[in-house]
Amino acid sequence: MANAVIDCLMNHRSIRRFKRQPLEAGALEAMLHAAIRAPTAGNLQQYSLIVVDDPQKKRAVYDSPLVDAPTMIVAVVDQYRMKRWVELNGAPFYFDQAINLFIGYWDALAALHSLVIAAEGLGLGTVYIGMVLSANLQRALGTPEYVFPAGMVLVGYPDEAPELRPRLPLEAVVHRNGYHIPTDDELRALYREKDAQWERLPAEVRAALEARGIHNVAQWRTLGHYTPEFIANESAAVLENLKRARFRLGSESS
Repeated sequence: MANAVIDCLMNHRSIRRFKRQPLEAGALEAMLHAAIRAPTAGNLQQYSLIVVDDPQKKRAVYDSPLVDAPTMIVAVVDQYRMKRWVELNGAPFYFDQAINLFIGYWDALAALHSLVIAAEGLGLGTVYIGMVLSANLQRALGTPEYVFPAGMVLVGYPDEAPELRPRLPLEAVVHRNGYHIPTDDELRALYREKDAQWERLPAEVRAALEARGIHNVAQWRTLGHYTPEFIANESAAVLENLKRARFRLGSESS
């Protein structure tokens, strides 16, 4: 089915090399206007988008060569603005609980992805950075309490044209009228293409991984990349962010 929006979505790819070229006049504003038209729970827009183009501030959020992209957009759950608004109008604030955190997170990511689609429709490149969840935005960007990082994208003019990366087949991620528990044989079939990437690695890369006791793609993505130490450290930083933001979770909500 020919459709420009679907074509844009089907051709999405992450760009990790950007030209050192500022965005054209009007492009950023067009993307931001598209972002705030995203669906939002209760029409409350419990999120904010922080535009960062100062090089030092970008590196304070995420210190990587990727931040050579001209523009960083950080999406945050924003219950601080909600708190100020309801209190100004004599209404109580209790939107600091688990449901409010997750609804705000949903809102923020919907807006951020609308921005990404708009950017790519304008010929720009984007890349999502998940590590913003563990970034201390209070220190880097001065965010107040009741604000929590939700997502981040870097936007700029592509300086590369990578191939589309493979995805799992539809039946791996789509369940109909209930969750299907796959058998081991079904799971192997669903991951056959991903598992085959191991044999396509350069011989020297595969040899180096095997020397570390890593012998397949699943081990490469866990023991070789998202290691137990990495996951534990990132998780601890996320929990610290929750404490700093003062969201009440678990038994504290009762």
